[in-house]
Amino acid sequence: MRTRFSDHPPSLFSSTRSAAMTQAQTESASEPPPDKPEAAVPEAEAPVRSTRAFVIILIALLWPLEVVSLSYNLVVPTATDVAVHFGTRQVGWVFTTLTLVGAVAGPIMTKLGDIHGKKKVMVFGAAAASVGGILAAAAPSFPVLLAGRALQGLLLPLVALSYSLMRDIFPARWVAFSASLTVGGTGLVTISGPFIAGYLIDNHGFRAVFWLLMAMTVVAFCGLLAVPESDVRARSRLDWPGAILLGIAIGLVLLGLSESTTWTWSSFKTLGCVFGGLTLTVVWLAVERKTREPLVDLGLVFRRPVLTTIVVAGLAYGAVGAYTTILPMMAQTPRVLGHDYGFGSTAMQLTLFTVPAGIATTVPSFVVGLYMRRIGPRLPTIAGSTVMTLAAVYTALWHSEKWQVILGFTVLGAGASLVYAAIPNLVIEASPAEQQGITAGMTGLLQTLGSTAAIQVVFVILLQNIGTLVQGSPVYTDTGYAVGFVTCAGFALVAVVVGILIPHGRPTRQTMQARPPV
Repeated sequence: MRTRFSDHPPSLFSSTRSAAMTQAQTESASEPPPDKPEAAVPEAEAPVRSTRAFVIILIALLWPLEVVSLSYNLVVPTATDVAVHFGTRQVGWVFTTLTLVGAVAGPIMTKLGDIHGKKKVMVFGAAAASVGGILAAAAPSFPVLLAGRALQGLLLPLVALSYSLMRDIFPARWVAFSASLTVGGTGLVTISGPFIAGYLIDNHGFRAVFWLLMAMTVVAFCGLLAVPESDVRARSRLDWPGAILLGIAIGLVLLGLSESTTWTWSSFKTLGCVFGGLTLTVVWLAVERKTREPLVDLGLVFRRPVLTTIVVAGLAYGAVGAYTTILPMMAQTPRVLGHDYGFGSTAMQLTLFTVPAGIATTVPSFVVGLYMRRIGPRLPTIAGSTVMTLAAVYTALWHSEKWQVILGFTVLGAGASLVYAAIPNLVIEASPAEQQGITAGMTGLLQTLGSTAAIQVVFVILLQNIGTLVQGSPVYTDTGYAVGFVTCAGFALVAVVVGILIPHGRPTRQTMQARPPV
């Protein structure tokens, strides 16, 4: 049984990656011009809390995000055992279900957070995911396992909600650093995940991984109960028709993209899902423009600050998603089959490549987060995308030796870390407080779509460059991988261009609301 890498977001930056996931704020008493961030409404003063209290709150908000990453990172090594135990060839749905539900639920949950309170929605998501964790761990059949994974998918929108909540309850001097950690800090799981999963599977079976995820989700639920609620509310209702229409459209597009390598791009199912989803998206846009209280304020989304932010997020996640999907495939191919590439690495031996990249993904986000208010998030976005472009081009040219691949992967991780740390802060600056959640949700949606689409683009390239077949599985040519990495560089390069067009996020602009000293 061979797991399809396209069935799940890459483990290094998973968050869907799904994961994918990110978000917004602004300040100013006067109405800004259309090409600048919209002003946030005045808020009540945040209560004074001790530094220890804010650290505890920060940990409680970051913990669910580590669980989101581990929902991919820990489960990937279980794929073969799950397929054998349940006698299924559809094990890819263990990851696809999680991503689909998370993407569809994202706009709805973040909008509900704006209306009813972000903490309330986060607690609900963690509670539902805890139930899903029990179902997945004790599943007597494969459909029950998928039902559990669907409920666990409700954790994914918590990434957007977490830094949106930080913007509301933290002092200004805490916001930039804390928001940077919501995505950049998840590189820690890249370091620990494979070792934890390997130990549990070898000694206790694949179910132990799901029980561990369940336990961590329960801890996340308990921690969120202690987090203060935001007093920022959007005076609106949830546009359920618009939410359902958008959810169906997103689901169809993601389903078509995720299954395209199985169904093939020429199949009716793939084309029907993708074009059907795109058609419904156009219908949704038309309906939203005529709705009095739409799910998404399209006027805000299509303003330059928000539009450039969500586009650069989708492009950056696309570059990383594609790179971190094809690199393990290349490394695991035996040299005798790949001729000019490949090391025949086992799953555990892949940690030689992922651990340095994981460290490079984590450390810069901490450092940049500390200085984010001084340098602004725009510069790290441009710099990080540039570094990613160079790393992908380097890997395309030099990948015959292990140290070359490790170096390229590590440099790409460092560049991605800068972008990941910056995007939440760009979102925070780009949208008003009362629409913080939904803007963050739309950014997270673009990240998931960008990653999924980029992965399928490089797979189309690889499928045009099959060198040979081994037991029915394709072995791609060196040229195929080189073009694939150049394609990743292309996504990152466009992200550089869009980053330059971002009008906000400069260090001289005071975008954070004044907060009382801690």
